[in-house]
Amino acid sequence: MEPSISTTVLNFHDIRDRLVDFFKNFKDIETGEYKYRDRIREMIIEGRKSLVIDFPDLMSYDDKIAEMVLEEPEELIPIFSEAIAEVVALENPRYLRKIKNFIPRFRALPTSTELRSLKSNHIGKLIMIEGIVIKATPPKQRILRAKFIHLDPECSQEFEVEVRGDVIEKPAYCPICGKGGQFRLVPDKSTYIDYQKIVVQERPEEVPSGQLPRSIEVVLEDELVDLARPGDRVTVIGIVKLTNTFRGRRSSKAIYDIYIEANNIEVSQRYLEEVEITPEDEEKIRQLASDPMIRRKIISSIAPSIYGYWDVKEAIA
Repeated sequence: MEPSISTTVLNFHDIRDRLVDFFKNFKDIETGEYKYRDRIREMIIEGRKSLVIDFPDLMSYDDKIAEMVLEEPEELIPIFSEAIAEVVALENPRYLRKIKNFIPRFRALPTSTELRSLKSNHIGKLIMIEGIVIKATPPKQRILRAKFIHLDPECSQEFEVEVRGDVIEKPAYCPICGKGGQFRLVPDKSTYIDYQKIVVQERPEEVPSGQLPRSIEVVLEDELVDLARPGDRVTVIGIVKLTNTFRGRRSSKAIYDIYIEANNIEVSQRYLEEVEITPEDEEKIRQLASDPMIRRKIISSIAPSIYGYWDVKEAIA
């Protein structure tokens, strides 16, 4: 026997109440401080709308909710948002009127999934991958809520429609007057969100011998945009989804690609930023810069064990 709607709603209320208690009362083991109340205060002071949640904390507090997050992230994330908003209301009610939607961003999932092991059973699940960013598009703006105007002279009202994915579907009827007809998108009055796509590739040490590295497209939105650049080693936590399935009224394709809708992204290594130049290094660099043979020495240092190929080594240098 399937549970009734009221039972399901009650369960959601129970989850929200548990999460409110988690955000209000969870204490850091080392310091004894209220970890997430402090983070929520920092979020308010910095004017952000996302809260980083360490997954081990959630697992230690309620392992059932933690498991539900991994299995049904799209159903659970809105409940987390409501719980964060409830705690924000206690800390700063005015900030709650300013921010309409809070975003929980998870960190340090129990296991990391290898890119080449991603399969159909991961679709709709929250996973963590590690890799190198090899491509990033310029930031763009995606319509979050589209504003339409009903072109019927008897109505002529404007209303908003929530947009999911890359396609805007015109409404079949007006939610104000209830009639059908023609509708026109009003771009200037629509609500937008920052949007970017990156491509994450397997790390070199993870690629089996004789095989090409695999990669996956990752969608970044809002505060995650421009956090990572090509060349960065990143840890991405997100939901595995299928590429746009909209193809028409009578048919749709049967084979799809998968991508990851990022919930959180952390840059784990930036090689250039990690290099520390000591005064001794600086002096040596200046000496090399004054060497008239420095160009030839740099080219010679490329793959010195391989004989010849001077033009190739010069291009690499």
